[in-house]
Amino acid sequence: MLTEDTFRSYVDAFNRSDFDAFSAFYAENVEFRGRAGDCHSRAGIVALYRDIRSRVREKITLHAVVIGDNAIVADAETELYGLVDWPELKSGALKAGETRRSENFLWYDIAGNQFTRIRSAHHRVIPPGEAVNGTVARPDKGMTAGQYAAYVDAFNRDDYSTFGSFYHDDVVLNIAGKRELRGRQAIFDFYRIVKAQTRRTIQINQVISSGNQLAAELQSEFLALEDLPGFTAGPMKKGDRIFINTVALCELRDGKFARIRSGELRKIHRPG
Repeated sequence: MLTEDTFRSYVDAFNRSDFDAFSAFYAENVEFRGRAGDCHSRAGIVALYRDIRSRVREKITLHAVVIGDNAIVADAETELYGLVDWPELKSGALKAGETRRSENFLWYDIAGNQFTRIRSAHHRVIPPGEAVNGTVARPDKGMTAGQYAAYVDAFNRDDYSTFGSFYHDDVVLNIAGKRELRGRQAIFDFYRIVKAQTRRTIQINQVISSGNQLAAELQSEFLALEDLPGFTAGPMKKGDRIFINTVALCELRDGKFARIRSGELRKIHRPG
């Protein structure tokens, strides 16, 4: 099992472009899905980042790390500084001398002491000069996978009383960096509108927790009950479905959600 200290040594090697050191953490056939591209081998990732480092200076800063038995989830700030103009950069064109920061939730599946799959869930672009408020790790009361499943089950059943009981009084929900809701009532009001417009269900793929931190990989399905040109997940027509694979990063206080943030791994829109 990889420790947090070992994981941080991987990030340090990545930041200083020590390709031999950081690639030693990858399984030979590691699967990588990132904003920079997709790869299916250790050699492919190394080749991808050798090309990237020839065009940009890149630094990752960790703001939270959740360690599980078979996975690690990191709240990671990525800073890119353009060494040359790169109009074809997949995450958006970057000019020489330009700096861009983004916050992403990185999910690492682990076998032994190596990463077998790495995926990046985009949370938000960080405005210039803004400080990132990461999750504060504390030896506080946590939440089990079973308790989290009960929360999601109540949400799917529209049982507001039950799923609302999982929220701390001053809970903050940030949805993919696009919308922030403060307090239990604001969350209720938002989801009553969403649930009136769509039939939404959430499926839990994985959950890991450590102390007062919990990370979950979720699969959500939205079925439009009416035409929704301004829907939060993207325009939909009646009968359309949107499938969104997300990572939720949660901070707990006294065993309840104090802050929930989500990042998007993948989204599929299927016309009705």
